[in-house]
Amino acid sequence: MSTSRHLIFTILVCFLIMAAGCTVRDTATGNSPPKTARLPLESLVLTPSDVPPNFTLVESRAKNTTEVGNLALSLGWQQGYVVRYVRSPEGVSGNAEILHTIVLYPEKNIPAIAELIERQERSDSNMTFSNISSLFLGNYSHAFSGKKNLRISNKSDNVFLLEYDSTKETIQQDFIEIIFSKGDILEIIRLTGTGSDFSTLSSLAQKANSKIP
Repeated sequence: MSTSRHLIFTILVCFLIMAAGCTVRDTATGNSPPKTARLPLESLVLTPSDVPPNFTLVESRAKNTTEVGNLALSLGWQQGYVVRYVRSPEGVSGNAEILHTIVLYPEKNIPAIAELIERQERSDSNMTFSNISSLFLGNYSHAFSGKKNLRISNKSDNVFLLEYDSTKETIQQDFIEIIFSKGDILEIIRLTGTGSDFSTLSSLAQKANSKIP
């Protein structure tokens, strides 16, 4: 009788062990949520159909680590993508340009990185910078503009001329820019030159933001 009880007890223990093993396997595999595939950054940039008419795509490429500084790498830079559109208006001097950059960083570092980027963009002492009422995009957004400084100087015979403070006046142009983020994606859209206005920037930023899943 005792042998029968011992056999029944052994069978019950084995059954419980097998049941526990199946439960663990189900928890570890069958019930775990599938990982979401990340969209390539190239699919998030502004396309020719997104930008105003007469703009031509002149650059579209992924960025690599050789283009990124040590500080960016230390803050977790993972990948980046940039597109650039250019327009040369008829009868108007100077070009207009749209530059759209997307970078991937750990989400926790985004605020510090956005601040560093803006500080760098506003570092030219030969330009005057102004904050602009920004759109509420994603987790963070801030817009600002930069304008060339002008001065009046007396050259000779009471003739006053307007001059640019910067010796780089041929390449320095007014611009307007917005920086915004969503999750671990940080985007910068910059409009430079003729026709750079907040209305256009706002439209482009909303289109770009809508592409982020």
